[in-house]
Amino acid sequence: MIRLTLSFIVAGFLWTAAAPQAAAQTVCGERAEILDRLEQQFAETPQAIGLSEDGALVEVVVSPSGGWTILVTYPKRPSCVVATGKDWETLLIPAGQPA
Repeated sequence: MIRLTLSFIVAGFLWTAAAPQAAAQTVCGERAEILDRLEQQFAETPQAIGLSEDGALVEVVVSPSGGWTILVTYPKRPSCVVATGKDWETLLIPAGQPA
């Protein structure tokens, strides 16, 4: 299930990266500062984490109200918010069930 979730996250990241630059402004900075700000302003806390094939740390932070942010951090680079949204829902799929 985690692999499936991360696949959707990476697909969303790639889609966001391919979107026209005028559509959104990328926010980058120190990882700890971004996570602190997301928690302070939106009550978002880390809910999922994984490594992409190219070595990026991909994190999903979610608020109790369903707001979410995807943060990507490469080694020795600033962290960047690559997507935000609302209505996040965690799916609980029983073991052995198709995803």
